[in-house]
Amino acid sequence: MVAMFEARALFGSPSTPGGVVPHPTRPLVTLPIMVSLTAVADLIDPVEAATVDTNAQELTGDWRSYATRIPPVASPSPHSGVPPTQSLGIALHGLGKYQGLITFSATLPDYKILVVFADRLVKGASDYLQYSFHDDRGAMQVKRIP
Repeated sequence: MVAMFEARALFGSPSTPGGVVPHPTRPLVTLPIMVSLTAVADLIDPVEAATVDTNAQELTGDWRSYATRIPPVASPSPHSGVPPTQSLGIALHGLGKYQGLITFSATLPDYKILVVFADRLVKGASDYLQYSFHDDRGAMQVKRIP
């Protein structure tokens, strides 16, 4: 459900009257994918969040509008440019030791999301990534990514 809200395929709120409304022209399919990660930054943990000087407000705040705000000509604005959440993700990726991070969903702040740095997934001996899922008939499908 959170992935569908993040992709803007669902609107509304699961906890308010009126509930959840699907996007009228954007049908999406979710696939349960299992990944094994060994190095994940857990920004839900208050100790880890303090280590990188962030908090729930910053992680769930308005990040979509940063690209559309025009900064004042005289000085750079802290309200435009690269959003703090994106800067934090770029910095964690740049450390080279994390495969992803756990954070609060900006769309549904009561829920958590896992962000995976796909280029940090470890390939197997056959030099490809493999994932599996069950199709709409319940049959197991296995896919490989070179």
